Amino acid sequence: MFLPKLREVKEALSSLFSAPYTTRFPKEAFEPAEQFRGFPKYHEDYCVGCGACAQVCPPAAITMTDDVEHKTRRLTVNYASCIHCGQCEEKCMTEQGIQLSTQYSLSGTDLEAEDMFEHVDKELLLCELCGEVIAARDHLLWLKDRLGAKAYAHPNLLLETQKAFADLPRADAKARIRREDQFKQVCPRCRHKTVVADEF
Repeated sequence: MFLPKLREVKEALSSLFSAPYTTRFPKEAFEPAEQFRGFPKYHEDYCVGCGACAQVCPPAAITMTDDVEHKTRRLTVNYASCIHCGQCEEKCMTEQGIQLSTQYSLSGTDLEAEDMFEHVDKELLLCELCGEVIAARDHLLWLKDRLGAKAYAHPNLLLETQKAFADLPRADAKARIRREDQFKQVCPRCRHKTVVADEF
């Protein structure tokens, strides 16, 4: 009967003279481990604006908005809805476009405050025939680098390569699709129509 009590006394004394297991937060800032899953942060130099992070986000905390008038795509993380699952980082095409940080503390009463969101803006490429969105420009440049010499087989990627050496004026849309439209920045649907019109 006395043995359990002696064990408890021993544990109490050993814990009295040992270091604490917990931190002194909030008096002292907590330093998370390197593997800690905090809020996701965009890295603009590596993000290509593909939108894969928005597609795989379980709580739909990441949204992708295309502004056709200003030719911009905005990816936004809503920290109030983020569950720190890490799907966005895991499925990122470039593996560095969005990464989980060690930032975890976020408090406030205004859910629309600027510090509740993380943004990244990318330039959009629009079809020169119908005006529909093709992709983010950085996405095409990333594909071009990955494909190497094979990229010259696709007119859109070839045009992006030419833009590195000279300014290419935007072509005016014509009343009907013509053969020269194959060498414009066009969406897959218009490219299909162009090829079919040229063949038949």
